[in-house]
Amino acid sequence: MNKFRRFYLNHLKRKMFNKIILLYSAIMMILFLIAAVMAYEFQVQRIIREETDANLKTAHVLSIYLNRQYENIQNTVQQIYGDAALSDDLVYFLNNRYESYLSHRLNLFSRPGEQRIRSFSSLLKSYLEQNPGATGVTIYSYPLDFYMQIRPESQQLKYETGSKSEWENWFDRRKIYAWDTIHQYGRFWDTVDPAASRMRYSYSRELQDPWTLDKMGMMMVEFDAGQISAWLNSRAPEVHGRILVMSSQGTVIYDSQTTDSYFGQTYPFQAKLDNTGKWIQLDEMSKVNVLSVGNAELSVVGIVSKSSIHASTVSLRNSLIIVTLLFIAASFIITSTIMRKYSKKIQRIIRSMSRIGEGDLTTRIQMPGEDELQQISQRVNDMCERLELYIDKMYTSEIRQKHAELVALQSQIHPHFLYNTLESIRMKAYSSGARDVGQMIYSLSVMFRSMVKKDTIVTIQEEIELCSIYLDLFRMRYEGRLKVDIEMDDEIGGCRIIKLLIQPIVENYIVHGFRSLESDNVISLHAVKDLERDRIVITVVDNGKGIPAGRLEEITRMLASPSQAAGGAQASIGLINVHERIRMNYGDDFGIAVCSEEGKGTAIRIEIPLLREGFM
Repeated sequence: MNKFRRFYLNHLKRKMFNKIILLYSAIMMILFLIAAVMAYEFQVQRIIREETDANLKTAHVLSIYLNRQYENIQNTVQQIYGDAALSDDLVYFLNNRYESYLSHRLNLFSRPGEQRIRSFSSLLKSYLEQNPGATGVTIYSYPLDFYMQIRPESQQLKYETGSKSEWENWFDRRKIYAWDTIHQYGRFWDTVDPAASRMRYSYSRELQDPWTLDKMGMMMVEFDAGQISAWLNSRAPEVHGRILVMSSQGTVIYDSQTTDSYFGQTYPFQAKLDNTGKWIQLDEMSKVNVLSVGNAELSVVGIVSKSSIHASTVSLRNSLIIVTLLFIAASFIITSTIMRKYSKKIQRIIRSMSRIGEGDLTTRIQMPGEDELQQISQRVNDMCERLELYIDKMYTSEIRQKHAELVALQSQIHPHFLYNTLESIRMKAYSSGARDVGQMIYSLSVMFRSMVKKDTIVTIQEEIELCSIYLDLFRMRYEGRLKVDIEMDDEIGGCRIIKLLIQPIVENYIVHGFRSLESDNVISLHAVKDLERDRIVITVVDNGKGIPAGRLEEITRMLASPSQAAGGAQASIGLINVHERIRMNYGDDFGIAVCSEEGKGTAIRIEIPLLREGFM
């Protein structure tokens, strides 16, 4: 729960576009999922129709094959009964012992013109040769209890040796059910390979005397179930679903499925096969097609199970999942890209309004296009322009009043500055006669000319030159005991600064920090540009006496609250004045900072904005 709360606070609570992206992505995900489910269901129904139709086609092909087998048997029997010689030959065979039958055949051949009389056995062999699916024909004699097995390559005669009742029961069953498998009744098939007989089925027909209509025996034609598979492979290379061939009693004489086969068994779900076209519970939920094979008393059952449908739809389902995920990802990426574009516009407006809130009314929002964000930007720009006009109109008098106060503060420095300068000249004249007096007076005159100017804003170069002249006076005064290092970036020489900001700092060092008895006094003045913060940094560093810790703490406190220093004429008036003037002109973000250690020197840092010539 805490993770969700942190995620909400960090990414959603105050981020409108993230909420829009999340909501839109959720909607698109739901729509894509609905579309994918509908497409999947449509394709599943199509696959079910195709599988069912293909299964029905396979069942139809098989029914044609079985009907042809049945018709060939009937045609062969009709040929025997339609030919008097063949029917007489069959009747004599069934009613006499085989030795008598052979003698009868020899007598017929010995008669003039009777050499070409055909036998029923040759006709049956011809039938077997013309029908690859039939593997043999058996003729059984009721009166004499013997049977003959006729195969394409052999012919055998055998006598019944078992119980009479077993034969009679078997014959009674085959009279009722013409089609059946062989492996259940193996008395006729003791010479047949058991492995082969397990996949064979037979058709039985009772034989009658065509003249007396007496029942003389039974003919049974056996078939190889493997030939059905070969026939299907040649006519329907891909068998869809499961194919069963059942007799009228429900015995399965062919099963296309080799594992868990129902071959030779009574199909347990025969009663449910009337529900064609519906899902019914067999071994599993399935759809069935049932075709009757002419008058042969056979049924071809096509079964399409749900598991086979599921196997056909696995690749479809995986493809739909991948495509749906790709569409969702593409939608999310496209939406995020578009939203990020508008988010950047909003962030630009927010940043500009923040600068306006900080007082920079010169800020203008540049927004391309003609949408609502551009209209908002234009309204903000118009507001800034009106605010600038209002400020110019209402606060001009207040600015003028502050300017007068600044001039008054500057005037406090002049007497102190002139006193110190004249004192230096006096001491120089006293200690060393008139040498260098002319140069010092010249430098003093230059300073006077600069100071009497009414301009309160000068360039940084002019201010630093003033400090340089001032320090030259003291270098001449303390010859060999003061070293001066002045550096300035060329780029900021023309920038604007308030007059007499740096000179009081330098003067503060001469008055309070200079060690007149030492010869290693050094003061450095550096003016550089801070590109990152768009301001000018001026540092004045010396190795003078430094400031005691208590005094430094007091000065730091007064710089933080300049109003508390009012009336403290002796309390670092130069530093306080400079700091207050900077804050009044440039704002509270600018001013000076003091860093000092007693006996090691002082570093004073001045920060002012980077203002080009013509700004003030």
